Amino acid sequence: RILWVGCGSLDERCGVYRHLFRPGSHVVALDLVRPDASNLKKAVAYAKNQQNYTLRFQQGDATKLAFADDSFDVVLSSLFLCQEFDPVVVVSEIRRVLKPEGRFGFYEHVNNIDKVVVNKVFGDGGDDDDGNNNPSSVIRVQAYPEKTNIVAGVVKKV
Repeated sequence: RILWVGCGSLDERCGVYRHLFRPGSHVVALDLVRPDASNLKKAVAYAKNQQNYTLRFQQGDATKLAFADDSFDVVLSSLFLCQEFDPVVVVSEIRRVLKPEGRFGFYEHVNNIDKVVVNKVFGDGGDDDDGNNNPSSVIRVQAYPEKTNIVAGVVKKV
């Protein structure tokens, strides 16, 4: 199961149409605002008929995810953690609903969001052989300063 936090309007510019999800996946798209009924219907049909995965929308608040602990294999967000909430709260909720060894993928433009994700929430304080902080939760974090301070990464729940 995949949780897509901050899916937005589900219009033709969204991730549904960018082949983000593998065939056979079960994706829960979550946002505070319900998308237009037409956009939602088209996105669900496209996911099913063109990409062979299940897409379900759930309206909800990312600061209080209405899912049980350890519910999802993957959670993702893109250009979402810049909203008017404490990103530590949201990322903590994301970590809570991830299964052990589950992955959180993010693509964000918030200054130092990697520090929030890694150091404050997912970090386990692990050091590498040279004594540098290198938490085992980090799979990859990459900065793209040429793209307006974009930071992308994947971390896992350990």
